[in-house]
Amino acid sequence: MSKKPTTQDKTTTLEAAVQLLVNVRGSDTVYADLYLRRAGELLATVLSQAQYNALRGIQGDINTVVKQISLATASQDWAQVASLATRLDELRRSAGENAALSRLGATVYDTHGVSIDPFSPGFEFLPGFDKGLAERRDALVANLKALASVDAPLAPLYASRGAFFAGLILASGRSAAASVSAKSSAEIQQLAVRAAQQGDTSQLRLYAQELAARQAKEAASAGSKSDTQTATAAPAAYHYPVDLSAPFSDEVAQRARALGLVVARAEPPPQAAPLFDFVTTGIWQANISDTETTQEGIVRAEAIVDTSGFPSEMSGPLKELVGQLLQNPFINSGGARYIPPFSAEAVLVEDFPEQQEAPATGELLSALGLTRRRALNRLEIQVALLQHGARFLQERLLLDPAEFRLVCIPHDLYIGVGRHRGWGQQQQWTHFDGFQVFRNGRLRALVGGDVRYGGLSDLVSIDISDQRESVIARFAVIRRARQVARWR
Repeated sequence: MSKKPTTQDKTTTLEAAVQLLVNVRGSDTVYADLYLRRAGELLATVLSQAQYNALRGIQGDINTVVKQISLATASQDWAQVASLATRLDELRRSAGENAALSRLGATVYDTHGVSIDPFSPGFEFLPGFDKGLAERRDALVANLKALASVDAPLAPLYASRGAFFAGLILASGRSAAASVSAKSSAEIQQLAVRAAQQGDTSQLRLYAQELAARQAKEAASAGSKSDTQTATAAPAAYHYPVDLSAPFSDEVAQRARALGLVVARAEPPPQAAPLFDFVTTGIWQANISDTETTQEGIVRAEAIVDTSGFPSEMSGPLKELVGQLLQNPFINSGGARYIPPFSAEAVLVEDFPEQQEAPATGELLSALGLTRRRALNRLEIQVALLQHGARFLQERLLLDPAEFRLVCIPHDLYIGVGRHRGWGQQQQWTHFDGFQVFRNGRLRALVGGDVRYGGLSDLVSIDISDQRESVIARFAVIRRARQVARWR
């Protein structure tokens, strides 16, 4: 006869599920908001937000009582000292008994930042991002499998994400291959000798395979270049298996209109397919710019890039945008490398005109708990989207948050949708989805669209706490798939 689970057993299992959700959100960053939301739902059954806040206040109460004891002792009020000492013991006992639960609550209720996707291309310059990816991927797959067994309602999501990562080719290997392909054979031979001396078999294998491939190609055709296959094969990992242009139903469109959103379609730029391949091939090169032009709290990203590989018929502003993408690592709000799909896309977007004051109130802003649209800092917006975005999609639009996401409008969609709506012609900025990443891991929020600095193609970054009056928020509902940097 099986033993019936006790309340303590159920609590232990629940806390284990919350910890697993906390663990996976740091690696599967595009779905981190959903993991955090689920962690909050589960944790609230044993520790609500209000209870957690009360636990956080205990340490402050302890500090206050300690000071009171000191004053009472100095005045020799021993009755008061005895009473305060009893109170201090109670507070310390409560803090000790709930310490583990309080620490778990901090990882759920106090977490609002964006983690950088460790499997995205071009982040090898960040500490630890070029090592241990195999172990991190395997741990993520194991944690997702464990979650599927302890959290049945979301088991299909965990199984799907686990299968995705189980088949993911490690970014470090492909990045190293791209880097090696750009070196001469003599340089690779020197690297191979050094790797052999250091006992680095993984790098040694990579160098040996590259040299062997070059020898074989040279034997077959002296005029062919050994890195052609690498350069043309890499973009396949980025092609979306999801149709981003799939239309919204009439019912969704009707609900969206009542909330201030309209269905919009962004069309791809000229030569979209070769442009996408050009970007996804170059995105592996971690040639982050060291040059930052800072003025009045903004940073203008460098757009210096060799234009010889650009597809023909590409406009100047589009070249500048692509140059910025390649020269500066940007991430979307999912923490993955920002790579525009350069394809047709159906979205829901707030389409209020820019030539008049943006609406300061509305159903969407109210649902997000925001009292204004102008002079919001990115941290405020990030917290609002984390706390209310998925619920808004699920309850107000009847859309699956695992498939769709509410975000600040991405820069490329601002261009594609705004081109025919007169956007980018005012002296103001719009919050764009995503952040600029610097060498120390610091993030700055993306904004742009000011007519004085390029209009639609204007792209700069500001501090995440910047609340300047000249920046407005415009939200959009996108397919979550557009935030995934690589598909295999």
